[in-house]
Amino acid sequence: MSKRKGFTLVELLVVVLIISFMGKVAYDMLGTAIQLESRTAEHANAIEQMTGVLSWLQQDAEQFVDRPIRGELGERLPSLIVQHGRLSLTHLGWANPLQVQRSNAQRVSYHFINNELHRLSWQVLDRAQDSKSVTQKLSGQGNLDIETIEFSVLSYSNGKPHWQTEWPPKSSHLPGDQHHAQAIALRVRLTSQQLGTIERVFELPSITIETNQ
Repeated sequence: MSKRKGFTLVELLVVVLIISFMGKVAYDMLGTAIQLESRTAEHANAIEQMTGVLSWLQQDAEQFVDRPIRGELGERLPSLIVQHGRLSLTHLGWANPLQVQRSNAQRVSYHFINNELHRLSWQVLDRAQDSKSVTQKLSGQGNLDIETIEFSVLSYSNGKPHWQTEWPPKSSHLPGDQHHAQAIALRVRLTSQQLGTIERVFELPSITIETNQ
């Protein structure tokens, strides 16, 4: 007579334990892979948005033109202003696909408020009290959260380069001292939780548009 063999209870328990362990390992690996993929996608999205922010800044800075404007209250505003984390400048290269009768120069401002970076632009250079701006939200949405932003301007004074966090320099407000300092470059330093600190320097062209104002 032949004896029939089967699994003992201990052997079955060992098999169940091994399968459970392998299942847990596979589940943990799947969870880690999903988290890694999600973080990679968030990081890639943050890089894409940061690239867009820097692209706007580069485009405006590298087409800078020395053309002061008139503000809403009729006050004369310099062609380049850096103050309290804000940047305002006049630039060329404003596309005009509809051939509207207007200047190809445009005034733009970058405002960093409540951890959100906004780009403001106007349809006219010299504004009236009813002139409205068009606002683009460049950060504070998606996966890019800018924590700080700093603007500074490189200029030469007494033959030496200086980075200034405010522009125009205070000395330029004195009579006869308006042309002693010239903006050479714009430095932008941004800090975000996802990408850390990123710094870019853009050359500022020395182009002047004459105005009768």
